[in-house]
Amino acid sequence: MPVIKYKKILEQIMKKPVFTPKDLHNEKIPENYSKKLLFTLVRSGRIKRIERGKYTCLEDPIAVATHITEPCYLTLWTAMSIRGLTTQIPFAVEVATSRKRFKKKIVFQDTPIIFYTVNPKMMFGYENIIWGNEIRIPVAKPEKIVIDALCMNRIPEEEIMRIIKNSDRVLLRKYAELTSDEVMKKIKELIECSRRKR
Repeated sequence: MPVIKYKKILEQIMKKPVFTPKDLHNEKIPENYSKKLLFTLVRSGRIKRIERGKYTCLEDPIAVATHITEPCYLTLWTAMSIRGLTTQIPFAVEVATSRKRFKKKIVFQDTPIIFYTVNPKMMFGYENIIWGNEIRIPVAKPEKIVIDALCMNRIPEEEIMRIIKNSDRVLLRKYAELTSDEVMKKIKELIECSRRKR
């Protein structure tokens, strides 16, 4: 059986958060075997199919989401939840990416994963953190969550104001300057508003 023949190679590949047939090809597994191997592993329940050509051994949608398409980072409600900036429980995993995707939404383990395509110049303001079982995930900083929320119009203003109150104002302005005059103007208004409410 091919699974037995390539057992050690597969064990190494399956340690990746997300893997593809190309990963098998790169380890000299013949192309005709690759699809059979992956099909067999999915059918046996050892791996899960995320979407066409992408597989994982993980069960956590957050750990998987940031390794489906790169470059990317978690943002909006997902990033707010991870950073303890909201008590709301996100219904989906929200991912910002500069790479265009055919599918803007997929479902993994009954959880929607939503991809927002952003301009490459917007790929800043996030950092890698260790999540769960030692998985690296890129997550927007609080200041970038504010910028994304304004650009994507996905979060109520009162929630944005809560983040701004505890944000680094200098960094927030710096991020705003990297976007547009409209966002810069809105950030100035919100910062002024948060000062008046203190």
